[in-house]
Amino acid sequence: MNILFLILPITGMILSLMVGTIGMTYVQLLLSLSVLLLAIYVLYAGSYGTFAYSLLLVDPLNLLLLVTVSILEFFIALYAFWYVRKEINQGISKKKFRSYYFWKNAFIFSMMLSVLSNNIGLYWVGLEATTLTTAFLISFYRNKESYEAAWKYVIMCSIGITIGLFSIVVLYFSSSSIYGYSLKALSFSDLLNMASFLQKETLFLSFILALVGFGTKVGFVPMHSWLPDAHSQAPSPISALLSGVLLNTALLGVLRFYQLGVKAGITHVRYFLLLFGLITLVSAGFLMLRQREYKRLFAYSSMENMGLITAGLAAGGYGVMGAALHILFHALSKGVLFMLAGNLLLYFHTRRTDQINGLFFRARKTAFLLIFATASIVGLPPFATFISKFYILLGLFNASLAGGLISLFGIGLAVAAFLNQSLTMSLSKDEDLKPIEEERGLFLVPLMILFLLVMFSFGMPYAFSHLVGRLMHEV
Repeated sequence: MNILFLILPITGMILSLMVGTIGMTYVQLLLSLSVLLLAIYVLYAGSYGTFAYSLLLVDPLNLLLLVTVSILEFFIALYAFWYVRKEINQGISKKKFRSYYFWKNAFIFSMMLSVLSNNIGLYWVGLEATTLTTAFLISFYRNKESYEAAWKYVIMCSIGITIGLFSIVVLYFSSSSIYGYSLKALSFSDLLNMASFLQKETLFLSFILALVGFGTKVGFVPMHSWLPDAHSQAPSPISALLSGVLLNTALLGVLRFYQLGVKAGITHVRYFLLLFGLITLVSAGFLMLRQREYKRLFAYSSMENMGLITAGLAAGGYGVMGAALHILFHALSKGVLFMLAGNLLLYFHTRRTDQINGLFFRARKTAFLLIFATASIVGLPPFATFISKFYILLGLFNASLAGGLISLFGIGLAVAAFLNQSLTMSLSKDEDLKPIEEERGLFLVPLMILFLLVMFSFGMPYAFSHLVGRLMHEV
């Protein structure tokens, strides 16, 4: 049944070539709902293990990502139901959106393939496929800026993925001495069982290569320069997917090598992971303070949160618990922000924050949602991100006082940047402000997600809490 995670996106690709654009909005919503229900079924069934001739795997770590992808993708499909119609009304051709749905489903398929892969080589194939498919989505608007962003994205991520391939080759060189030249030499479940027998120096080298290579696609500093351009130029629903789930898919590759290193007893892999996380967190905070484009601000926020998640995973204990929660909560919060970015772009036709003013007086619903979304992404109660960030900080302070203080400083920078930009856009007022007619569906979906984030802060389903508990012992 798990194979449906791959079959459903392929079905979407085929149907996008046969069904009209408006009809495809209904089809995509149905497919996304099917994937969500499938993820919920797998979560409650708890059926972990390999399938498809041991090429694919479901374990607590990738099940967390499957749940995150499926929830966010459903809300994005629901948002796009209205967003696509609004874009068409403003002059975007229906033909262009047919290609949008084809490449989006190809992106979902390649991402699912990477997440589910038990074979590390197959993971690499899926991750490289996400680069190729999303390049067409980043360049969707076919202007100079989008082409430049797509080109930078392809070049930098391909270089990173190539370094990631070297990490797999080095790992294969080490594991082939145990399993011979067979598929088992790249099977994660088999490698984890025999990690203590692998040569530690070679395994550590493969981890460093994976940290740099796959970390390029995560957005780790200093390999991050593609990220703000790509996220700012892509259609807003795609920006939400890039930020919420693609970065986590790339992080999964780093974590697979990290798990092998920890299992083999290489304790210093933890310090390298923590170092990259903290540097990315603080650097993103400073970069956010300088931003004057809201989509680039949200993109740098993704870097900040990925750095925080990585640092939490490296800290261990409560840090892992907080990071696992934050993977989902950050994806949902950032989904809201990029949906609101889509609203702002439709209403004002600009990405510049200094060209948007009096939002509270012109588009009151969007302004309220922007302020609440800001509160959510920076981790204020009653939103669930407060809980996840609290546990990450607790884990970091338990592991290292310096690490905890550095992460707290980075979070403070992000809070200052977000409050400055969102409050300026919402509350600044000129003399002549004409109200904007807000599309009901365009603010209804972000409101639903924010409500869900509040509900999660008061109680989470037992199956999800159990999943997070298992992750504390496995990462």
